[in-house]
Amino acid sequence: MRETSPPAPSIQEELSELGHELRQKALPGERLIETHRRLAEESRERRWRGHLLDQIAECLPINIFAKDSEHRYLLVNKNVRKLAGRDGVQAIGKTDFDLLPEPAARRIRASDERLRAEGGMLVEELAIEPVAGQKRHLLVGKTLVRSEVTEQEVLVGFSIDITETKRIEQELRDKLALIERQQATIRALSAPIIEVWDGVLTVPLIGALDGARAGAVMEALLAEVSRKGARFAILDLTGVEAMDTGTAAHLLKLVQAIRLLGAEGIITGVQPSGARAMVALRLDLERITTLSSLREGLWYCMKQARAVAG
Repeated sequence: MRETSPPAPSIQEELSELGHELRQKALPGERLIETHRRLAEESRERRWRGHLLDQIAECLPINIFAKDSEHRYLLVNKNVRKLAGRDGVQAIGKTDFDLLPEPAARRIRASDERLRAEGGMLVEELAIEPVAGQKRHLLVGKTLVRSEVTEQEVLVGFSIDITETKRIEQELRDKLALIERQQATIRALSAPIIEVWDGVLTVPLIGALDGARAGAVMEALLAEVSRKGARFAILDLTGVEAMDTGTAAHLLKLVQAIRLLGAEGIITGVQPSGARAMVALRLDLERITTLSSLREGLWYCMKQARAVAG
């Protein structure tokens, strides 16, 4: 028998087989195109992110920098150049000694060396003169990171110019010191200790008398009685507007303390509010000399002095 040949494939089958072969041959090229497309997209994204970081670094009002192990700048923003007075000058590859006066460069180099010795994160204040005669105060923060590309240790950091803040702080301290001096002067003027003659001191008190002021008067008067060796100390309350029981207790303790120093404490010019406060304490006031006015108090001291002299 004569062998019969297999039936010829149909046109559709031939087209299908040819398409399959073509797809198999074209597949590596399609993969290459797809890989190239993804790489291009990733490259565009990295460039966009890098540009965004550059814009942030340039726009922020801080100094941003990075240095290699030889103290050469790898990265700076425009604020670093402006601080150094080198706006527009290329700083990459240079050190602080190339950009700053030697005293300022030495301070920054010493700070960098402390970070490399101690590690971690260093935050400190530095006072430098990047331009002669223009002292700046900087708040500096920096740390060490390892570069994934070069495997080298890189110092990265920032600094903020706090010169104006320091100036305001100093002004506030100066104002507070002035206020304290003025308050001390006012306290001294509001309760002056006057030596009317040998052995007799008077303290004319004016205005409201609270516990703090009474305590200050006690401290100053006792020191003066001891220093002068006074025999009498007159507390004149004629000008005292108001006094509570706590303040009255201070005054009575003051009179007792004066007696312990060998002098006699005398209270004059007690106002009604002061009288009520003293009575409310329910203390024995018989041993305390109280007189109606400062004049009466001075006459009393004169009589006592004459009696002792006679």
